[in-house]
Amino acid sequence: MARTKLNERQLDVLRRICHGGTPITSDDSGIAATVYALRTRGLVTTAWAHGRWTAAPTEAGLRHLAPTDVTPAPRPSAGAPSAAPEAAELISRVQQAGGNLRIANPTPDERARWRRALHSARADHLVPDGHHLQHTGRDKGDLVITLRPGPPPRRPTPPGNTVPVVEDLPLDRLHPAAVTAHIPACPECQPRARRILHALCRAAEAKNYTVSNPEPGSAACLVITIGDSSFPLSFHEGAYEVPDASGAKYAWQRVTARTTRPSHEFELSLEHSYVHRGRRSHWGDGQRWRLEDKLPALFREIAHRAQTEYARLQVEHREKEETRQRWLTAMQQAHTAHLEDHRLEALRTQVQAWQEATAIRAYCDALEAHHVAPDAAEAATSWTNWARAYADRIDPVLQDPRLPEPSAITPEDLRPYLRGWSPYEPKRK
Repeated sequence: MARTKLNERQLDVLRRICHGGTPITSDDSGIAATVYALRTRGLVTTAWAHGRWTAAPTEAGLRHLAPTDVTPAPRPSAGAPSAAPEAAELISRVQQAGGNLRIANPTPDERARWRRALHSARADHLVPDGHHLQHTGRDKGDLVITLRPGPPPRRPTPPGNTVPVVEDLPLDRLHPAAVTAHIPACPECQPRARRILHALCRAAEAKNYTVSNPEPGSAACLVITIGDSSFPLSFHEGAYEVPDASGAKYAWQRVTARTTRPSHEFELSLEHSYVHRGRRSHWGDGQRWRLEDKLPALFREIAHRAQTEYARLQVEHREKEETRQRWLTAMQQAHTAHLEDHRLEALRTQVQAWQEATAIRAYCDALEAHHVAPDAAEAATSWTNWARAYADRIDPVLQDPRLPEPSAITPEDLRPYLRGWSPYEPKRK
């Protein structure tokens, strides 16, 4: 069986996944691009759980390191379906046919069986080195399977949906934001990184977005603003570990120290946000593409997030305005209720004063009608005169009463009438 050629870094990461003591997860962002490359070759898988993926070796990955590194994983049980024999037969028949195998109008079951064999041949890396498989007639007509030299072709980018990166652009012609951006990359990769940022800046401005550098202390290298939404972008260069033999004194000495080397593989990421959880936020170099190819996808995600945040802000604004209107209505009702209570209290006070004045006058009438001894008549008259004068002073009818208005209403005066609303702002307690 043909074995996929891996570079030193990929072999090291594959060994760590197969028999390393610490699981490799998406938290290891420095080697994520390498894990994706291994996954593309069918050597590892990434299973999602609890918000992150964990890398695990496939049977092909274990076989790649066998027999010196790991023990091959057990093969599937007899009851589990396997397309490996059909994949080997497929490669053999294509080679015998001179690299161009035609199956005349197969039945649906046969067509599906050949497609499974094609997938298995690619996944198990049975395709000879330096070649790739292509086929036509997926659903109807003759099924033609061709073994072609060279790597698999890249998927074409839709016309008008590209972000051109000028490879030979002089550094003195870069966008100012790309020149001043802090890029954590090795010196050899700095020119390419800044040309990518330059292309991002020009494409963003062509879409009427605003481009700026982040605030000091931010981990981002660029901020793209659409309307009221800002999207910080972080640039990252991967790294990988290799044995460090610099400390070994003898050729036979076992090397246990390790050192880190830059991978020259880039990754651009959007700042994590729970508002957009579950959305893609990382784009980087891969086995079949470069970061430059993924810039349109990055812009599509930014546009989607901007639209989502605009809709969310519109909803929040509408809800705040509705809350404000309910609060204003509650405040108006509280004013009315407070004024009503103030008038009722004034009315009750006036009625009580009127009743008291009426009672005093009736009392004076009774005193004057009562026969008083001659020696006490003058004193009784003085008393009734004072009493009648007091009744006139407290009688509201004689004071021409009008509709009473409170002198001033404070927020705390309205609190008892607001039913949980704050008297100062449109909020509930």
